[in-house]
Amino acid sequence: MADRWRAGLGIFLCSLLLGLPTSTLAQDSRYQRILVALQTSDEALKSRFATSALLELTEVYLAEADLARKESEAAQNPAKLKAWSRAVERYAIQLTLVAEDIELGLPVEFRLHAREVAAVSVVGRTVMLAHPRYSQQAAFEQSVLMHFCHGSICRELTAVDKAPIPIPMSPSLIVPQWTFSARGPSCSHINLQISFRDQGVLSQQKQLCQQLMQEVEMLATELGWQIRHEVAVDWETLSVKPTPMRPEHLVLLNDAGDSLLISLPLLYSTPGLLETLSPWLRQRHVSDGPPEVLLDSKALGWE
Repeated sequence: MADRWRAGLGIFLCSLLLGLPTSTLAQDSRYQRILVALQTSDEALKSRFATSALLELTEVYLAEADLARKESEAAQNPAKLKAWSRAVERYAIQLTLVAEDIELGLPVEFRLHAREVAAVSVVGRTVMLAHPRYSQQAAFEQSVLMHFCHGSICRELTAVDKAPIPIPMSPSLIVPQWTFSARGPSCSHINLQISFRDQGVLSQQKQLCQQLMQEVEMLATELGWQIRHEVAVDWETLSVKPTPMRPEHLVLLNDAGDSLLISLPLLYSTPGLLETLSPWLRQRHVSDGPPEVLLDSKALGWE
């Protein structure tokens, strides 16, 4: 397994150096649209984005080096993995040097190609802005945007001439409504209801209800924010994935690679739940409100 891991990452690093195609995207993601807009922006914005991307990429490669060291402890040939770990670590250090060049005021150039990930070039040194694990590229891009998009920068970069969509407010602590009957307790929040067993542990039921309502409100708010910023959400393929060595989950919004990084333990661990809640999430922040959705905790495997 260690050899396959090393070989796969090695091939990927070679593709970065040679500039070979690493992905093909059907449409521009918000990340890509921001990169396109940065092409004609001032040097300060270019430098800020490039620094955010390089620092995030440095953390990624340092984590890969650490993983290789840990795998070497159980490997039959630990010397090779340790050597590989040192090589990856040296590459991470090179990334910090490029970031330091940017801080010194050296000009930044972005290189965009239809069939490749974006690259940043600083005085002849070109770095592909690519996660070494292809499956984590969307998470990497979202992390870069989280670091870069403070204030109204990204909204201004991707602004279009359309009527503004109402801004979804960040959810505060959710207080579900509880009702009790002979069939058991149930909790509800804005047309979303969960029914529990009569013989269940009420304290655990309250925790489950609170957790889910908080997760769906947080996700609905984040989705509303993305839609306001012209990100297309494919409701048919919306999915939640784990992220290695991180508490957050990756919510894949579309085939272009747009995504969210958000902690959704219940939505991730409960099969079919996100699909069931999709109509509710889709209409949570529209004027008519979301449709009624009824959930059964036993059917979901919670009790």
